Amino acid sequence: MTRRRTLLAPVLVLAVALAGCGDDGDDGEETGASTTTEATSSTAAEGGSTTEADGSTTTDGDGSTTTAPAGDLPGEVLDIYPYEGARLAVVGVAADDTLNVRSGPGTDFDVVTELSPLFQDATATGQNRTVDESLWVELEADGATGWVNGAYVAEPGQTTDVTADIGAVGGETMVDIGEAVAATRASVEEGPQPTVTVVDGPTVADVGQIAVDVLGLADDSVKGERLHIVASPDASGEGFTVTSVEATTLCARGVTAEGLCT
Repeated sequence: MTRRRTLLAPVLVLAVALAGCGDDGDDGEETGASTTTEATSSTAAEGGSTTEADGSTTTDGDGSTTTAPAGDLPGEVLDIYPYEGARLAVVGVAADDTLNVRSGPGTDFDVVTELSPLFQDATATGQNRTVDESLWVELEADGATGWVNGAYVAEPGQTTDVTADIGAVGGETMVDIGEAVAATRASVEEGPQPTVTVVDGPTVADVGQIAVDVLGLADDSVKGERLHIVASPDASGEGFTVTSVEATTLCARGVTAEGLCT
């Protein structure tokens, strides 16, 4: 499962995930919590198909999965963003985890596919529901149509070089670097604390690289930002110093043609 921790001033802790769990993030806890992929009980039906225990999802003998009619789905319909056609990216899912896409809104439904933490080519269908106080979003991705927890998708906005805003930042490891850079971008003294998740890396070759998502910024239109960080090894071989940082805005309510959050 994905484990994400909040930023607690003055010390920032980056989340680290357990591999291969699959993330839904709808266990009823506060934002930042996550759950493992749940097994779904089923009963045999004629023709080699499998009918889920709630009677709403059927897996055919050829392995394909059909989504239940809208009238049979749990929760309440919400006419809110993301609207039909919105381009969505996976956000806040750790580098060694995946985001579950399910045949219906909720963890009682089958997983139809899994999306990587850097997946950016999903399209919203405009169908959104609230289930157990969590927003579930229907989307098309990776050749499948299904539902994801809305906390883990956002529309990418503009990418900006923010190296000059970061200043001279160093650390013993690339995780230390990611922690320090995220702290400069998400300093919150009061209220809910942003969460930080390593979504790519860290890798170290001629240079060190890491990407982190910072979610929960104090802006209704901005869900957060993705920081792509490059650092050079120190001459002593005992640490790294930041050389460049690019920040991609993650929008919560849509994006203009110029890449600004609406």
